[in-house]
Amino acid sequence: MDITQDFVDERFKTFVLDRFCENRGRIQTSDVEGIVSLQLANLRFSSLKGLEHFASLEELDCSFNHLTELDISKNANLTFLECNGNKLHVLDTGHNLKLKKLSCNNNEIYSIDLEANVQLEAVDCSFNRLRHLDVGRNPMITKLICSWNMISDLHVEQNPHLQELNCSYNSLFNLELKRNASLMYLDCGSNYLIEMNIKDGAGLVEIRCNNNHLKHLDVSQCPVLESLRCFQNHLTSLDLNHNPLLNELYCSENKLTELNISCNPMLKRLDYADNLIVEPDHTVKGMGTFRYDGSLCSYQTALLYKDKELSVRADVPAKADMKRLSPVIKKTWEQLDQLHEQAADLIAHTHPDEDVTELVLSELEFDKDATIRIGYDAGESPAGHLYIYAVFNRKHELSSQLVYETY
Repeated sequence: MDITQDFVDERFKTFVLDRFCENRGRIQTSDVEGIVSLQLANLRFSSLKGLEHFASLEELDCSFNHLTELDISKNANLTFLECNGNKLHVLDTGHNLKLKKLSCNNNEIYSIDLEANVQLEAVDCSFNRLRHLDVGRNPMITKLICSWNMISDLHVEQNPHLQELNCSYNSLFNLELKRNASLMYLDCGSNYLIEMNIKDGAGLVEIRCNNNHLKHLDVSQCPVLESLRCFQNHLTSLDLNHNPLLNELYCSENKLTELNISCNPMLKRLDYADNLIVEPDHTVKGMGTFRYDGSLCSYQTALLYKDKELSVRADVPAKADMKRLSPVIKKTWEQLDQLHEQAADLIAHTHPDEDVTELVLSELEFDKDATIRIGYDAGESPAGHLYIYAVFNRKHELSSQLVYETY
């Protein structure tokens, strides 16, 4: 049967003729009815009419074309569909009962009904115009990405196999995670969440709930949690006593008055700036008093060195850390003349054509691991104001690599 006239897009018609019709100039049903996979991405198609004749089609990728509609009602064997980056307003998958993976992000879809797709395992419908999304009839879903829509209500209690959920940048006020013990990754940031209930977070490794209106956050049921981003909320307390594997915590811009991280020995990255936490001053004998800067989570002071003011900073978030670091700070201060000389020699060796005597010693910095940086103001450069840093370890051994920063 000749079906050439059903292919209204000339580019799509030419594509089919070139690949499946042996240069006959006409398209027969027998040419396409056995095709199981079509890779049509980035081919500038404006219509896929004629697709209905691909009766055996299982995989279709038609992403990044100019499609305003997509009729897949006759493709009953379809298991994999990617139609990202088009101009679709509606997507009907009601006749695709075998569909397992659906990716339709970056379109203009305002409605999608997944009720018939009970075998769905992965859905990405992000960057659309959806106000409603019902996945209550999709028990096999393991991955759901629906970020950057306008969804105001989302229920996932009927998705017990869900491992990854990204519903960020929507209009959600509430999120219940009652029957999602398989969930490993959750991103619900940038919504209007007032309440988030994690009843069973046994598998949760990462939570991102930043930029919401949460006053309470309970992660006590998340024993394997490694990363928590809850900044820009209204939290007044945060209990981390049940999260021994936590290595990353960003909880800045809340209303915390204290933060106990004594049960989090793996913690490597911490930012709790702009809260109500006040750490007491700390005095290093022979140097002076360091004051805590809550906006930077660090201790700072200004000291005189050879009649010039030197900024000294310890990038540690708590007085307990400062106390542990104090012996290194004190010893470094006592040996600063020798360290300064070594640093200047390294800079001179690295830049033999530059006059290092014009460099101004301006900063002395200590990291939590006792790494030491001696900073020099090198003045203006084409890229901005230049600072050069010489780096020492806690034993005052100099690294051969200089660090350059511009501001």
